[in-house]
Amino acid sequence: MKLTIDSDVLAYAFIEPTKEVYKERFDKFKALHNKADYIYKGVIRGIHELIIPSTVLIEVAIVMSRAVGEEIAKTVYERVKKHATEILYINEKFTAYCMEIGIKTHLSGFDTVVFACVVHADSALITNDRSFFHNVKKYHPEVKAYFLREMDVDGIY
Repeated sequence: MKLTIDSDVLAYAFIEPTKEVYKERFDKFKALHNKADYIYKGVIRGIHELIIPSTVLIEVAIVMSRAVGEEIAKTVYERVKKHATEILYINEKFTAYCMEIGIKTHLSGFDTVVFACVVHADSALITNDRSFFHNVKKYHPEVKAYFLREMDVDGIY
């Protein structure tokens, strides 16, 4: 299956929560990590094709650098880049495409870029951004979208 995985889900895949940091929310974050990790391992094994816009690479690297440092962020960036089937870079043509998609949707800036990638690649969206997910489900029911927090990961296999 072709997947466009939002940056928040990829960050969950790479950051394993600890009880010391997350305390009473540990179980919730551990469950999100396990789901995201399982999905990403499906990409590594070649079960899924990962198609993402370059903005997702940027966002993941920024989140990782804040959470675990610059060196690990760069390693994660390279790993995601290596396992992606396709990365849609922001160039003049893709920018124009995003603008066309954006003026027809009810989405914000980077969500529009991720959504344009989903439409362009005819892929399924996986996000943990509640407002992004609900917007896509409400205004674009033709798009297959999954909300990490509520999804059954076996449903994409």
